[in-house]
Amino acid sequence: MSKWIYVLGAVIVGGFAVLGMMRMIEVQTPYVTLVAQARSITDRPIRFAGSIVRGATVYDDGTDELVFRLRDGAGDTITVRYTGVKPPGFDDATAVVVRGRCYRNDFIATQVVPARSTERPAD
Repeated sequence: MSKWIYVLGAVIVGGFAVLGMMRMIEVQTPYVTLVAQARSITDRPIRFAGSIVRGATVYDDGTDELVFRLRDGAGDTITVRYTGVKPPGFDDATAVVVRGRCYRNDFIATQVVPARSTERPAD
């Protein structure tokens, strides 16, 4: 009988190992830097880094929706929509990393992390 207990224990441990591996694969978020790459991945969340296009940013205080455009290194742009409080430092940032999914031509962000400018203001 003790042999069956060991077999049952091994099956349970193996099952938890498989579930753990599946969860790890599921939470891995690819990091992309081109708009074309971001638009091609629609089945899971991604992280996308780009430069903020100034003059194309709108924040609605009533709905807490931030809409802005990001430009990749190749010059392509994508509209980003984020619902939530505007991230601190967003107005001073030159670039951001967003996490979310692409839907049609927009990127729906669940997280926005601004990169602060390292440039010094002109004297």
